[in-house]
Amino acid sequence: MNVTDAVISIIDRFQSLYEWFLKIFGRIVDLFERFKEFILSLVEYVLETFDNEEDVQAFLKNYLDNEHSFI
Repeated sequence: MNVTDAVISIIDRFQSLYEWFLKIFGRIVDLFERFKEFILSLVEYVLETFDNEEDVQAFLKNYLDNEHSFI
């Protein structure tokens, strides 16, 4: 085994580690994108459902009064 084979072997190992890192990083970014989409859809739902602050307060009061039913 000469120097060229050793260098190629080292580059191959670093390349596989780099590909593994990119795959993990891509999955993390995908999770953040999914979380962002969930939050945006939740905000959209809240804006469409409640017209004013009184509706929100009434919903929260109803939820807190009946919390034992949801558990």
